[in-house]
Amino acid sequence: MRLEDKVAIVTGGGGGLGEGIALCLAQEGAGVVVSDIKQDLAKKVAAKVENLGRKSLVVETDVSQEDQVKDLVDRTLDSMGRIDILVCCAGVSGASHREHDSDEPFWVENILPGDWDFTFDANVKGVFLCNRAVAPVFRKQSSGRIVNISSVAGRKGNDMLLAYSTSKAAVIAFSQGMALQMAPYHVNVNTVCPGIIYTPMWQEGSELMAQYHPMFKGTGVKPKDALDAVVATQIPFKTYQTAEDIGKAVAFLVSDDAKEITGQALNVCGGMAFN
Repeated sequence: MRLEDKVAIVTGGGGGLGEGIALCLAQEGAGVVVSDIKQDLAKKVAAKVENLGRKSLVVETDVSQEDQVKDLVDRTLDSMGRIDILVCCAGVSGASHREHDSDEPFWVENILPGDWDFTFDANVKGVFLCNRAVAPVFRKQSSGRIVNISSVAGRKGNDMLLAYSTSKAAVIAFSQGMALQMAPYHVNVNTVCPGIIYTPMWQEGSELMAQYHPMFKGTGVKPKDALDAVVATQIPFKTYQTAEDIGKAVAFLVSDDAKEITGQALNVCGGMAFN
């Protein structure tokens, strides 16, 4: 096991992608702090971690709130004794806070400032605050691994995902800057860019896609069928990715096998995007 006796924090660890990452890290030997705004979901994941024989801790956290992020780090150190790994997975699509009705909700003038702020608070500010909170710990111990979860949507502009894709591009740029700051302290900072994974976020996205995407608008196509069509036409492998696919990539990047890898953004997307 590559992560024996290590301690990892996984934000957004209560379900979907975060759950897959948490369990992959546990399978490699790490104790896992499951941080999520939904404590009931986090407890279920923590139980699975413990069933794998690893120590776990649940911390209810809104990553956009500085005091809650500080509490996450403090409680981890108190209960687990150390922090070796931070994985920032908490995030939102932004679409769930759409408060208006429009035939073209993705046009820039129809994006509410509140939607934009909500997206950036979770996807960018949350990553910043979590990295900021662990940086002094990692500097003091001259070791650590950070993986910030971005998206293939952050690789180039997306006309239907303006706020989301912009926020995920910011995560990549931020992570590269952090990699430079932390390199003198032997801390690796990388990014993973997932493709299409059928999590609750993508279920929500498929509903909007079926209703508004030019390929499907007015056709009455079912949301899952619309997403299947996108996977078949835009992913060379023509397959969905899984939370386990992302978890395995993260487990590699935080292991000693990747000790010479930092400042990189790894696409795990079946060829949907290239570097």
